[in-house]
Amino acid sequence: MRVLHLISSSGYFGADNMLIELAKGAAGADVSPVVGVFRNVHNPHVEIADVAGGHNIPVEVFPCGGRMDGRTVFRIRRFLRREGIGVLHTHGYKSNLYGLAASAGMRVGKVATCHNWLGDDIKMKSYARLDKLFLRRFDRVVAVSDTIREELASAGIPSHRLVTISNGIDLERFQRRAAAEDVRAELGIREGCRVIGTVGRLSEEKGHTYLLQAAHDPALEGRDLVLLIVGDGPLRAGLEEQAAGKGKGPPDMIFTGTRTDVDRLYGLMDVFVLPSLTEGLPMALLEAMASKRPVVATRVGGVPQVIEDGFSGRLVDPANAGALAEAIRGILVDPEGGRRMAEKAYATVRERFSAEAMVQRYLDVYGEVMRAVKNG
Repeated sequence: MRVLHLISSSGYFGADNMLIELAKGAAGADVSPVVGVFRNVHNPHVEIADVAGGHNIPVEVFPCGGRMDGRTVFRIRRFLRREGIGVLHTHGYKSNLYGLAASAGMRVGKVATCHNWLGDDIKMKSYARLDKLFLRRFDRVVAVSDTIREELASAGIPSHRLVTISNGIDLERFQRRAAAEDVRAELGIREGCRVIGTVGRLSEEKGHTYLLQAAHDPALEGRDLVLLIVGDGPLRAGLEEQAAGKGKGPPDMIFTGTRTDVDRLYGLMDVFVLPSLTEGLPMALLEAMASKRPVVATRVGGVPQVIEDGFSGRLVDPANAGALAEAIRGILVDPEGGRRMAEKAYATVRERFSAEAMVQRYLDVYGEVMRAVKNG
């Protein structure tokens, strides 16, 4: 079975990571995956192509000149025919639109994974509304959390086409760690500093501004801290300016930019923080859990389905810097309690969110779709 994964990437973030994990796992199960990525003229992020190539997964890059580039539609359609693609698997609203247009009238199974809709401005809300209309024409629509599935159902997508499949990760990858002292030296982190870390796209919905506020909250005063912010995105310059505006003194703040070796960085973190305002099922959260890091996260999207407050991590309300600071402080003053929660979080991710379980669920979906196309 030939499967084309189509994505318009803005950097190597959660959806890209999930796609790679799926393609890697499915490649050994009578599936031949191909990663198709747009090279957008205004946002030419193709980091996922390099990662896929590193795992010997074939890659096809589709140049794209604008919002609706007919030449790109033609290129995708020609690729589907030439390569005998059986399932087109799209990730994100742009890929959904182009994938539908390119596969029109073809006997190709269409699967879309809905990771979440980014942004809360008028333009992004309009894209989300249109996307939900496009998704009605797919054979299967996969939600990464029950919250997203409920939203899709309320948008009129038939229940028999909806399925929830949680993201999954390669557990072994996050147990193989580089020596902490080597990574600390590489990043210039002083010996003895406690590290508060986060991983994700630097965009409004990820809530980084509240984490920056929390780092200077009185609850964390007098502690030798470093705030490690891993990722890149449209708000990076503004966040760096916000960090600089806090003046001198603790905590130090390190912006790493995009990293494809985040498994090396989790091991540095005394506390992992997910300050998001909205989420689907964030890969960064699962990765931190797999790395046995104590977690502080906001009660958004699928997060409460993964973290039980006070048992496997700490949950706080979104957009509340004070609550973030208090939860972080609680773990810093009770590292043994943090370690116990981290062990329970690891057990959760091992039992429920392994890459193997995710891959098998998608293989079942592909089989259903292919049988329907064959009989249709």
